[in-house]
Amino acid sequence: MAVEFDAVIDHDGVVWQAFTDDNGVLVIDVGADVIVYVNRAIVGGLVYPAWVDDFGRLVIELN
Repeated sequence: MAVEFDAVIDHDGVVWQAFTDDNGVLVIDVGADVIVYVNRAIVGGLVYPAWVDDFGRLVIELN
């Protein structure tokens, strides 16, 4: 199931504007090389547990 999300949040609480490409791979468009460890996503103003799988796809736990 595809879910529209607003942003992702890393372990430090930093909110990153992001999107997924046509394959569901998470893209964070920043001007520098950074490593982001996602552990939450914002969906419709609510925060849900989330992570990036081994293929780079964003997984959001809506339950």
